[in-house]
Amino acid sequence: MTDTLPLSLSEAEARSRNARERLFGTLGAMQHKLNPMTLAQDAVENVALGVARDTVATVRANPRTVATVAGAALLFLTRKPLARLLVGGATAATRASLKKRSSAPKSTPNPKKGSRT
Repeated sequence: MTDTLPLSLSEAEARSRNARERLFGTLGAMQHKLNPMTLAQDAVENVALGVARDTVATVRANPRTVATVAGAALLFLTRKPLARLLVGGATAATRASLKKRSSAPKSTPNPKKGSRT
């Protein structure tokens, strides 16, 4: 506030209007900041930023451990498709081997001793 006195009534009213507008603007901003939804959202954002920052620090400090854990998690998540691939591959190889054996030319069997043919 200034120490000078208003020159006229209209100037005093204008100052009063400006002060009232600033007050209501400040009250509106305070109501927005103190809204429970806004407070909860700010808290969640702060926690998420803290967790992200801590995670990055951990990864930088222990890259091998993180890579090992990530690899183990990846293998765990893909265990069923990998098992199907391995079992299916073994089954297909067995089938191909059996097919190859059955399509090979048959040799004449050796006659048994003592049999008459």
